[in-house]
Amino acid sequence: MAPNIKTLNKILTKDAVKVASSLDFHSITNKSIMITGANGLIGINFFASLNQIASKVSGIKIYLVIHSSPSLILLPLLDGKSVTVFQGDLTDEHFIATLPCADIIIHAAGSGAPANFLKNKLSSLKINTEATLKLFEKLNLNGRFLFISSSDLYNGLNTGSYSEDQIGMTNTNHPRACYIEGKRTGETICNIYRELGVNAYSVRLSLTYGPGVSFNDDRVLPSFIRKGLEGKIDLLDLGEASRTFLYISDAIELMWFVLLNGKCSLYNIGGINNIKIYELANLIGKILNVPLHFPAANSSVLGAPQDVNIDVSRVLLESKKDKFVDLHEGLTDTINWFRQLKNFYK
Repeated sequence: MAPNIKTLNKILTKDAVKVASSLDFHSITNKSIMITGANGLIGINFFASLNQIASKVSGIKIYLVIHSSPSLILLPLLDGKSVTVFQGDLTDEHFIATLPCADIIIHAAGSGAPANFLKNKLSSLKINTEATLKLFEKLNLNGRFLFISSSDLYNGLNTGSYSEDQIGMTNTNHPRACYIEGKRTGETICNIYRELGVNAYSVRLSLTYGPGVSFNDDRVLPSFIRKGLEGKIDLLDLGEASRTFLYISDAIELMWFVLLNGKCSLYNIGGINNIKIYELANLIGKILNVPLHFPAANSSVLGAPQDVNIDVSRVLLESKKDKFVDLHEGLTDTINWFRQLKNFYK
């Protein structure tokens, strides 16, 4: 194993150990757990946390579902573990039919990066709709299902902190409709199954970042880090839009809480401190000691919301979580992650 792969593994494991000690996981003793999208940021961190949980809780079976071959990041986590990997296309119902049934299903497949889901809109739609329906058929009796939705569902609302009883105002011809409408339908499917007595939960995840993210992820935070490592951060506009970021270990911890202890069908999962895009760029620039460059003309991403700020009081009230990874600390760890990944892209 190359030295930088070992370092990547250590970075993921550090966060996973923290997650594994955050809750009582004995309720998943002898349970089979399926994670879709296991090559992605959410999937790989759920899996890393399960590796640590399995050292304390016996009898866990892990089923990882990936679209392509295991990534260089995922491979080290598979060493010596009792894990079964299933590779195939979740938009193909014949592939889903080959998957085993499971006691817990975490449906994290499908990219949340606009550049990815806009390349194949039909696939993005099917991952969140048809695949979600078929995966429910793979859930064992008395099982639990977690659907990873998105704060993009608030797109079109004006200002304020959006709560779970609100929904966006975008139309079906919106540039991101394939993603937004897919997530809306996925949540609806979960609600219908919940009415049928299934323990089904949806989480509207917002702006999660940290180790596990792909080097080529083109969303704003990883893009700034990648540019900064090259010596200069170029902004697409003046950076007046605001965002609230959440470090990956905090996100995984809260999603585990919802899956195992949640009282409601839907939860916002996000950070607690809002920041302007130009402030984020400036903070990354200071950590990397590189300059910022503002454009003469606006070239921001089509359909991107001006402000993203969700109300997370529901999940915080239930979970009692009051400590979050500081943005500076989280960015430092994420930059370290990117430094190691960069060796693969030289």
